[in-house]
Amino acid sequence: MVKHFDPSCPKCKQSFHVHHEDLRYAGVQLLCPYCGERFHVEEADSIVEHDGRKWRPRDAAKRDSAV
Repeated sequence: MVKHFDPSCPKCKQSFHVHHEDLRYAGVQLLCPYCGERFHVEEADSIVEHDGRKWRPRDAAKRDSAV
């Protein structure tokens, strides 16, 4: 099964489909197909994983820095 996720653009809040394979290189930026915003996955408003889990990268970064 191909792993994928649906990030939400931090600018327009629209979500779109991305394959994990597309992120095999560090520092890759995503390009929102709706508004053209370029952003790193850590900057996404929210992410829905292929298994249905939803999370917010910004919340995870705050939690990780508190540890």
